[in-house]
Amino acid sequence: MKKHFVFILMIAAVHTGAAQFRNDNVLYKTVYLQELCKTLQENPGYTILDVRSKGEYEDTSSSATLNLGHIKGAMNININELPVRWKEISGMKDKPVFVYCTHSQRSRRASKLLADSGFTKIFNINSGLTGVVLLDEAQRECVRQMMETKNLYQLLSPADVCNKLQKNARGTFILDVRKDSAFRHISLNPKFNAYGHLKNAVNIPLADLEDKLNVVPKDKEIIVTDIFGDEAAKAGKLLREKGFEKVWVLMEGMDRLLYSDENNISCKSSVYVSPVKFKVMSSAEYGRYSKTAGKYLLLDLRTSEEFNNKFRDAFRNVGYLKNAVNIPAADIEARISEIESFKNGPVVLYAFSGAPEVYKTAELLTAKGFKQVNVLAGGIFNIRWTAANTKGMSHLHDLVTGVPKENY
Repeated sequence: MKKHFVFILMIAAVHTGAAQFRNDNVLYKTVYLQELCKTLQENPGYTILDVRSKGEYEDTSSSATLNLGHIKGAMNININELPVRWKEISGMKDKPVFVYCTHSQRSRRASKLLADSGFTKIFNINSGLTGVVLLDEAQRECVRQMMETKNLYQLLSPADVCNKLQKNARGTFILDVRKDSAFRHISLNPKFNAYGHLKNAVNIPLADLEDKLNVVPKDKEIIVTDIFGDEAAKAGKLLREKGFEKVWVLMEGMDRLLYSDENNISCKSSVYVSPVKFKVMSSAEYGRYSKTAGKYLLLDLRTSEEFNNKFRDAFRNVGYLKNAVNIPAADIEARISEIESFKNGPVVLYAFSGAPEVYKTAELLTAKGFKQVNVLAGGIFNIRWTAANTKGMSHLHDLVTGVPKENY
């Protein structure tokens, strides 16, 4: 299954790298995108290093959701080649080097490698190029002027989608290109079935789009969506090539919408149509919820080995959320008597990331009569990522405990 999770690339980066965030502002400095232009001005003579693949840099990656453009003038050295090719920039050892990728996981690995190789002024750009799209209008002007792309369509953040719909809902056509089984919530994947759509969206699967272009109006603005962004990006390219001029793509699809803080998206509750009775909450939303909800059951659905930091894949040993109770997803139905006292109270489910079994468990509990079931989008991984990469979210670090030193 291709690219069905917004942070798959990041997870792979953790798997092949060392500690996730332990070296931040120790071996290298980190800089938020909101402060990037100012920091660049304060560090003349800098080099910007893009450590993504050549295909990503040139917007030709087969994983279309990774085609995000690049910063003008950036030097491209694939992270996999950097252990040898860092010597190409050895003359910059005592000069500023700003490193970025897609989600700022590969860039952290690269920053550590450069620090270990004697570079003294390294800056990791937090959140990577996805963060550029997510900047609000007041913050984005300078950074967006630094970007260039070969993409024929424009990328939108969830907030951008809200703004477009609020300004011109009647003149906008929302095209959802996920498979019809996922759009109708009858696929074999419980996570796909739990992902809703934008209100008034018309579903034309990507595989059928070229034969059904007559359904898509040429006189309207077109917002293309899907679940995870890859199909939507390919559809956006196809539409532009077929003569549609006003084409926008929701970056990373419904996945990005659900990962986003409802406080920053004015239409999240009114435009997003959910097919399920449980709620999917973002990391920021859970951060507030944990402070105000009172008593609730926080259920960690990972295996006991993973919960206790003894999993065979060491990169998945990242502690647990404070006050969590561990019942593996595979054991929930047999152990449901242990949590029945929360049938009428709040329950929050999570795992390492956005695993389908979390959504399957949410379905099960809802069917068993649990009234207030919530799923934490992205699990503990996204709590930690958001804390490290999103300005104003560092307090989320306090929700996690028991992280082994090697994975901090």
